[in-house]
Amino acid sequence: MTDFHAWRARFESAMDTTAKSGAVVLLLGVPTSIALVNIGILLILIGWLLSGRWRWKFDVIRHHPLTLPALLLSALVLLGITYTDAPKAHIAHHLYVYSKLPLMLMLLTLFHDSRWQRRGLLVFAVGSVVTVVSTYANIWFQVPWSDSHQQGLGVSHHVFNDYIAQGLAMSFFTALALVIAIDAREKSIRWAWVLVAAFTVFSITHLLQGRTGQVVLLAMVCALAAVAAPAAWRWRALVVVALATVALFLSSPLLRERVITLFAEFSQYKDTGVFTNSTGYRLDMWKNALEMFMDSPLWGHGTAGYRVLSEQIYADAGVCAVSCVHPHNQFLLLAVDFGVLGLVGYVMLLQRAWVAAFDLSVRYRNLLVAFLAILFVDSFINGPFWVTTERHLFASVLPLLLAGWRPPASETDAVPALERPA
Repeated sequence: MTDFHAWRARFESAMDTTAKSGAVVLLLGVPTSIALVNIGILLILIGWLLSGRWRWKFDVIRHHPLTLPALLLSALVLLGITYTDAPKAHIAHHLYVYSKLPLMLMLLTLFHDSRWQRRGLLVFAVGSVVTVVSTYANIWFQVPWSDSHQQGLGVSHHVFNDYIAQGLAMSFFTALALVIAIDAREKSIRWAWVLVAAFTVFSITHLLQGRTGQVVLLAMVCALAAVAAPAAWRWRALVVVALATVALFLSSPLLRERVITLFAEFSQYKDTGVFTNSTGYRLDMWKNALEMFMDSPLWGHGTAGYRVLSEQIYADAGVCAVSCVHPHNQFLLLAVDFGVLGLVGYVMLLQRAWVAAFDLSVRYRNLLVAFLAILFVDSFINGPFWVTTERHLFASVLPLLLAGWRPPASETDAVPALERPA
């Protein structure tokens, strides 16, 4: 019996290491490879389910502020199956997409150990450096693993993911570089990371086609300046951000062209109703999604309800391929499918993460506030928990940053395993 317990302990320890290694592989794959992401998730599932320690895992998850909104949204997805008109294929896809919500809770236990939390950040940084270097190399020659196939300036140089996903991931990497620079004690290290941040910012503003990266980058830098700068320097920091934004806008033909196009597309949709461009598509989807929500504000239309209703509106197959998948607004997508409760669940997810940020160490507080700024803005113009590459980023980095949160001592008096770190 003693030998069996010893074997079981070794086996569960090995599975725990497997799951944690899978979480690290997942973070490496987020900026670089969907294949690595899938491998990481497979290792997590196998290792987490076989590693035991169920009482400890339950205690970690039960006390965490992310748990309630994640479980609420997961329950709504399951409940929505009972009253949706969607076919089984659409329902199955929604179940697969929203399976990342319980995965987030698993990651909270895997990154609970600060050593593994640091490793997760480290490999994300490694993957991001590879992405940035590849982006610049793509200016002069065709990088074999690059998704874009054009050289020179004034064109997009996205590498492993589409330009939207790369802009989002590199915006957070910019925040990570700036936070490391702020915390650095040696000037050489500080300025080295500032230089990394500057090169990454330039890659987003001058070497990527989409507007999403530039918008979330600005929101992230403003949020980081507001929370990381001393009170006496806060307004000065924001002024510096504003001046830098103007300088980048004037120096980037690609950025200027995208902003000018934005206003032209907005006017075109407003005046003629034409929506065969990114701005027009979004405006039309938002209008229709809001009407869908108002038709059933309490319970929504069920899991994949937006997909069913939008297919009735967008008869053209080419238009439907863009507009029927999701409305490019996470708030509206959840509101249409699950009504007010879906909207409340998502707002609660953001609100609880925001409040928890100020219980973390200064470094992780700054990182989480910057990351939430990216998530919040992207939630209005894309589907951060729907689109494949985006949900990998948000469903992995959010629990990574929040894994260091600990409940107040009064809540853990009866749970020794959840003691606050020194």
